[in-house]
Amino acid sequence: MIRTLQVELPAYGQDSLQYANTLNRISSLYLVQHLDSSRHYAEAARLLCERLKYPKGLADAYMNLGACFTFQNNNNLAYRFYQESLQRYRNLADSAGISLALANIGSYYYYQGQNQLAVPYLQEAVSIGSRLLRDSLWVPVLSSYYLVFSRDSLRQDSARWALHKAHDIATRYHDGRMITYTGLFLAHERMQNGQLQQAMEDIKGLVQAAMPLGLTYLAVYGNAQLDLYASYAGMKDSVVYRERMLEAAISGGYKRLVMAPVTSLYRHYKKADPARAFHFADLMCEIGGQQQELRAKGELDYMESFIQEKETRALHLNNALKQQSLAAGQLEITNRNLLILFFIVVVVLLACLLVAFLRVQRKAVLRDKRYKEVNQLLLQKHRELQHHDDFKNKLLSILAHDFRLPLSQIINITDLFRRSDIPPEHFRDMAFSIASTANETLQLFETVLQWVKSQLTGFDYVPSTYHVKELLDEALEPLEADIRDKGILLEMEVEEELTVKADREMLQFVNRNLLHNAVKYSRRGSRVAITAVTRKERVLVTVTNEGTGIHAMDMPYIFNHRVPGKLLRETGRGAGLALIICKDFIEKMQGAITVRSDGENYATFEYEMES
Repeated sequence: MIRTLQVELPAYGQDSLQYANTLNRISSLYLVQHLDSSRHYAEAARLLCERLKYPKGLADAYMNLGACFTFQNNNNLAYRFYQESLQRYRNLADSAGISLALANIGSYYYYQGQNQLAVPYLQEAVSIGSRLLRDSLWVPVLSSYYLVFSRDSLRQDSARWALHKAHDIATRYHDGRMITYTGLFLAHERMQNGQLQQAMEDIKGLVQAAMPLGLTYLAVYGNAQLDLYASYAGMKDSVVYRERMLEAAISGGYKRLVMAPVTSLYRHYKKADPARAFHFADLMCEIGGQQQELRAKGELDYMESFIQEKETRALHLNNALKQQSLAAGQLEITNRNLLILFFIVVVVLLACLLVAFLRVQRKAVLRDKRYKEVNQLLLQKHRELQHHDDFKNKLLSILAHDFRLPLSQIINITDLFRRSDIPPEHFRDMAFSIASTANETLQLFETVLQWVKSQLTGFDYVPSTYHVKELLDEALEPLEADIRDKGILLEMEVEEELTVKADREMLQFVNRNLLHNAVKYSRRGSRVAITAVTRKERVLVTVTNEGTGIHAMDMPYIFNHRVPGKLLRETGRGAGLALIICKDFIEKMQGAITVRSDGENYATFEYEMES
């Protein structure tokens, strides 16, 4: 597994989070195989995570460093790193990390002989660990729980349950390291139950399996158990287990943990084989020097403790001075407290009055706002009603004025068919007139329906580009007979390439009605002028006819159905449906339509549209 991870490292890039996670994973795996390698990778992960500002990776690195210094017998540094990792896991709300850090701190207090401090850490670790989704992360916590509480008569049953649970989980996940670790504890349980030989056989099997797997520390631990059991039983081969323990410790970098066994071997061989005793004496000196080096590396911790102690003393001294000052000025403080109490009462009363005033003020503001909203709603409803009333009156006026005339013409013409003295050619002309009038009435009716629909349901304007001259020529075709009959001179000044953006049907309705009105109200032999020019990216179309013109009093109401009653009685004219709809259509196409007249000789209608 370690070799595979080492091969994969370069693929992640040296400044990636995955690279940092892999460094921590390798450090964790090396922890029970080779201590120096574990510390090397943990330190590399710590430096990288600090540079990348990666809190999860930094917490894992601190956890691995704490375990490394535990195996190096430097408990001060180990405790510091465990606390650092716990704080970071809490900040990240990492339940698995919090549980494992608490278990490690509890184990630290256990090895320090402070069981009363270890208990709350282990209890919290198990409480959090029991809620983990992945029970494989719970194995180290359960093992630490067994380690701390196995000798507690009140918790022995729960400790044994935790051990068997951890072993079962490790077996289910094929975790060789934790299978061996929990197996050593199970062997210890057998020894306590009086099965010493079976326990030693189990441990020997675990140790033999641990070495090929690279679980060096567990081999050291297992041989230490065999040495302890052999010494307890008075067996002669306990020295052999001590030597195997030392051999495994040297190969894995755990020499600092075996100072006592080395000392025991030195004393044994000093009597049995003095020449070999020198080897163990050298090891004792080497381990002692390394422990001195570790103590030097832990100097910052001791200095930090010293500084904290000085700060504590300073705080105690400061508190003592404060107590003296309080005792000396007790009367002054009492008077001051009374004065403060008086001011507090005054402030509270003023605050209550202010709150009451603000509450009344707020209610008044809310009431005014509510009144404004109601008035606004009423105004809006009034406008809508007025709009609907205007539309109703407009529609009634249009229907009454513009449909009555063509229908009356059709009735009058059909009455002529009853006469027998009318020549056949006149019958043809009358039939043509009826058809023309009916067709115009039908077109007018369709336009009314379209206009009413646009008024009631809304209108979606989608313009297209058309040639102005083509539209005007098309609108003039139905009027050619009337133009010839009245001898009207038609003048058109429109460029062939001039275009306009509009809705075709709506614009043609406007063109037909303006041209129809121009021909209808022109004198015989008079002139009708049609022009179209471009003005600032807009097209201006003008239709002028020579006739009676439009009276000045009618001009403001030419596009409005609200014609004053006096004018209507005097002139017999009102706003026609066609012009009202023309104005509505032009405005819907984002244009404008106007009218000019001298009231006697001419009338000019013009509209402006986007070109």
